[in-house]
Amino acid sequence: MKKHSLFLKFIIFEKLVLGLVFASLCFGAISLLNKDMVVFTDKLVVYLSLDIEKTYVQELIDWLTDIKGETIIGISAGMFVLGILNFVEAYGLHKRRRWAEWLTVFATSLFIPLELYEVIQKQTPFRIGALVLNLAIVYYLAKHKELFPKKKFWPTRG
Repeated sequence: MKKHSLFLKFIIFEKLVLGLVFASLCFGAISLLNKDMVVFTDKLVVYLSLDIEKTYVQELIDWLTDIKGETIIGISAGMFVLGILNFVEAYGLHKRRRWAEWLTVFATSLFIPLELYEVIQKQTPFRIGALVLNLAIVYYLAKHKELFPKKKFWPTRG
């Protein structure tokens, strides 16, 4: 049981970090409201030393300069929801709640088809690693039911 709980602690840590990342991105995106996106994009290109001659960089610049406030709010709300979901998963797994096990299996499984598509499109170590990690998390949580004790809903009479 002890060796199995080490990977569970890793999953809890990963979910906590993802929650923090998504929360940070949420507030970062909200900070772009009412900003001049052309100025922001110019600063971003300089900061990241992007080659504006590349087609994909120009497409990204065009997309960023056309972003409206509603889109920023939508992106921020989506990141907020993902952040909260990851925090809830981390908390529930830490408390060894069965609902958290199922929530984590379900939520993590939802991203596997997207990650598989991304790996098929272009193989990079990051994409392959994300796919393998999520497959390992789903397999691990589905296989190790002993980590999450069943609780009775009704007290027994005795």
